[in-house]
Amino acid sequence: MIKKHIKEIAEKRGIKNAYGLQLAIEVSPTVAAKLWSGNFEMIGLGTLDKLCRVLKTNPGKLLSYEEKSE
Repeated sequence: MIKKHIKEIAEKRGIKNAYGLQLAIEVSPTVAAKLWSGNFEMIGLGTLDKLCRVLKTNPGKLLSYEEKSE
């Protein structure tokens, strides 16, 4: 299972909500809301690049893999 840590990292960088994320990475309100909530299945490389640049991190910190326990 892929875990998404965008909201937590953004909050550590002073971004308080989806609107703040939207302004910081210049995406649509819908995209920002999905990123903030972690409710997305895909992310474009351009968006991932913006997230990494603005949040001063790398993709491995924003997304991680965790095996599902059965």
